[in-house]
Amino acid sequence: MNCFELFAGCGGLGYGFHKEGFNIVACNELDGSIAETYKENFDNTKVIVGDITKGSIKKEVYDNFKDKKCDIILGGPPCVAYSMSGHRNSRDPRGQLFKEYIEIVKKLKPKVFVMENVKGILTILHDKPKLSKKEREIADKYYELEAEKINIIAKKKVLSSKNEEDIEGYVDIVNTNNTDLKDVNRKIKLMEKEVHIFRMKVTDIIKNTFQEMGYNVDMKLLNSADYGVPQKRERVIFIGTRKDIKKEISFPVATHNKEGSDGKNKWVSVREAIDDLKEKKEDVDTLQHIFTVHSSDFVEKIKNTPIGKSVNPKYTEAFYRCNPDEPSNTVKENHGGVFVHYEKNRVMTPRELARLQSFPDDFKFKGRKTKMLVQLGNAVPCGLSQAIAKEIKKIVS
Repeated sequence: MNCFELFAGCGGLGYGFHKEGFNIVACNELDGSIAETYKENFDNTKVIVGDITKGSIKKEVYDNFKDKKCDIILGGPPCVAYSMSGHRNSRDPRGQLFKEYIEIVKKLKPKVFVMENVKGILTILHDKPKLSKKEREIADKYYELEAEKINIIAKKKVLSSKNEEDIEGYVDIVNTNNTDLKDVNRKIKLMEKEVHIFRMKVTDIIKNTFQEMGYNVDMKLLNSADYGVPQKRERVIFIGTRKDIKKEISFPVATHNKEGSDGKNKWVSVREAIDDLKEKKEDVDTLQHIFTVHSSDFVEKIKNTPIGKSVNPKYTEAFYRCNPDEPSNTVKENHGGVFVHYEKNRVMTPRELARLQSFPDDFKFKGRKTKMLVQLGNAVPCGLSQAIAKEIKKIVS
């Protein structure tokens, strides 16, 4: 089965399909440095680097399938606009990239597509596909208020900073205060009912669009821990099958659960995944077990941080000290604020985080450590992708 992977990242989603014998003919990744990781680990895949919204990049993709059919399309459109953390702006350009995915499917007409996204996509609303002129004017005003709210919060955050470089360029907003924010929130609240009638769930828009293109579509929220991954990472998985494919859409059955009951295995814990690495010396090149140099003050803070708490009380995820006897929380990039080791007074290394993402030890990440952390935070766990790939095999066989 020939595959194309869109928004490929370092290849977590593709890896599971690769392990199940699918042929990943080509992939596309915007970031050239991240694409180097894909090249390192997928020798036979054509890695196309560039912006998929550009016609020239699309042409390069299509050229790879001139002489062969594309059976499967994989990919997770960037999820920043749908994330449950921070502000969720449905008009964020990064939230529109699923349209590029749809365009590729329309052109290549695969038998099956698999699309992955964050849990937050389940509650995001978008404008309905067709709005009247009046409805669009109302929507525009509403989104202007949303943007104003985000801007006020951002500026207030800058003004509260003690770093003069952060404040530079914001001298015109010194009068920003809570009254401004309350006023904008009031206006947004007044408009919400009016706007709601011509908005719909983005998941419904996605499903309806694919159905009009000749695909049966279903989606399900899957927890990676249920498939042997030592991490509680929830992702929404869309599976679409061309209507001439007669087998029904199915999702992988969980092999693990929290208690290890009902004939299933118990969730894999952090300790089971990484405990053998805790006494290992730093290994930069082979294992990529790379330590972070902490200040003495930060080490003291780590020493005083109990299991289940963050080094910084302001955060709930960054520098969080994992419970060793459970799967970890979702691995995120967090600008270097990765998990603190449950026993050692340091943050986890790239290899420890890769283990939590179920990457094998021979999977090599390219770039500096900070770039490795970005790749790891954005990846689909290999264990989850392989479980999905096994199910796709049943559908297309």
